[in-house]
Amino acid sequence: MNLIDIDSEICTACGLCIVECPFGLLAQQTGDVPDLIPGGESFCMRCGHCLAVCPVGALALDGETPESCDPAQTGAAVDPPAMAALLKNRRSIREYKDRPVPRKDMQELMEPVRWAPTAKNEQPVHWLLVDDRAAIHDLARLTVEWAREIDRMPELVTAWDAGKDLVLRNAPLLAIATAPSDGLSPVIDSTIAASALELAATAYGLGSCWAGYFMRAAQQYGPIAERLNLPRGHQVCAALMMGYPKRTYHRVPPRKPADVTWLGSV
Repeated sequence: MNLIDIDSEICTACGLCIVECPFGLLAQQTGDVPDLIPGGESFCMRCGHCLAVCPVGALALDGETPESCDPAQTGAAVDPPAMAALLKNRRSIREYKDRPVPRKDMQELMEPVRWAPTAKNEQPVHWLLVDDRAAIHDLARLTVEWAREIDRMPELVTAWDAGKDLVLRNAPLLAIATAPSDGLSPVIDSTIAASALELAATAYGLGSCWAGYFMRAAQQYGPIAERLNLPRGHQVCAALMMGYPKRTYHRVPPRKPADVTWLGSV
């Protein structure tokens, strides 16, 4: 099987797959069916642009055919006012109802999140979903142990000793994104994926908050990595506390105006 197969009976030689390839790996003689340039296979990142853009469905990529793809939705899936409302009404949720998040819902939620972009389409992000309350409590304890050991963030230690968890906020679920530390951009890839999860979760009535204390501890404190039993070579790159919001918010607090600079002539 070739990396790229083009059905010459269907192909109209329109050249869209050629101009769409990010690295210019396809070429064609006048009127001929496009073909992969010599050595192109080693540079292809299997992004699927050529497969997606072909208007007649003549191209297959690495065994994936047009029939194995979902049809693309034309136009904006979310109109501008709805998107603005989604972004403006997002809150960092730190108080959760004492209600577990169904694994079925999380499984459905993770499905579209895997389409979040990654550097060179490496798709390196691995998700560790923790919904065992004792395990979440123990991860918070280890974070406080780390803070106590390095003599930083005394507010965490003081609160913990008083019986209050400021680390993971007694969240019913912790979503941890990990990626190989030797990848192209593991932290950026994971952050993009976690941001997608954060916004997508609202469709299920879920709120979330970035677990910053835990993230820092997980990257620096060996006992946490051991407790998580991460895939070999992986590091914790992002983490979200998740659950059903305990409070209802009645207004959108103001924010600073967008700090924007235009470069270039009008």
